[in-house]
Amino acid sequence: MDNREVTTLTATEIFRGFRANIKLGWNMEGNWAPPLVYLCIALVAPIAGVLMLVFMYLVVLGGSSEQSFLAFLLAGSAVYMFVRLILQGSGMSVVEDREHYRILRYIYIAPTPFPAQIAGRVTAKVMVASVGAVVTFAAGWFFFKLPFRPDGVDWGGMFGGLAVGLVGMIALGWVLASMMLLVDRMGWVWAEGIAGLLFLITGMVIPLAILPAPLAWLGRLLPITYWAEVWRHAIYGSVSSLSMPGLELSTIWSRLCVSTLVWLVVAVVWHRVADHLARRWGRIERETFY
Repeated sequence: MDNREVTTLTATEIFRGFRANIKLGWNMEGNWAPPLVYLCIALVAPIAGVLMLVFMYLVVLGGSSEQSFLAFLLAGSAVYMFVRLILQGSGMSVVEDREHYRILRYIYIAPTPFPAQIAGRVTAKVMVASVGAVVTFAAGWFFFKLPFRPDGVDWGGMFGGLAVGLVGMIALGWVLASMMLLVDRMGWVWAEGIAGLLFLITGMVIPLAILPAPLAWLGRLLPITYWAEVWRHAIYGSVSSLSMPGLELSTIWSRLCVSTLVWLVVAVVWHRVADHLARRWGRIERETFY
């Protein structure tokens, strides 16, 4: 068997492991319920949260016909569905496998690389977030008569932003999952807390211009900040770009791509460090019974 065959076989086995983790993650998340039933239940919480924010701001605006902020809010909320669910899925998969199912040691030594397993487990979350984003934009159009771009939705920009943004989010989820290898107890707090922090500092519903300078600076380091801006331009046009007014779309794209590459490098380096420390400290096999 030559090197090419070995490489192909290895790639095939990795894909098979990734696909198996997609199915496992979907079934575990839905408690083995039928897909349609699980999808309907899983969408209740994120959509309800978006509608609460929308109605709060509508009450504040009163009879005003200003729609730019509503467009800003809906696009940011749609992106945050991916942020919240991917971070929860990547972080909680490590905690649940170690503390609840007590199989992390076996999963960790499986032939499929650990990052590929994490990516497969959060794919179910991505599916739910995708449907939630579509419902969010549809609700804005049906219930609030919020128009899309005058020249039509930029589908290339929308799907391109989704593709690059998901890569950046997987990198952030990889960083969080690696961190969970070193956390003994209360790991779920980290997943929830970090997701909540990103909701504040990345301009999802609060423009960066009105945040304190240190928080705005942190937000500009993250790819999801620019992903949200790309979606605002692609779906509603520049009128909804309240977080970074005056910034050219080409600059937003370049920052999205650069920040995604940077976080991929950070994820690779940090995973090697966390993996080394987790093996050395015995955290992979340790069960805290919490």
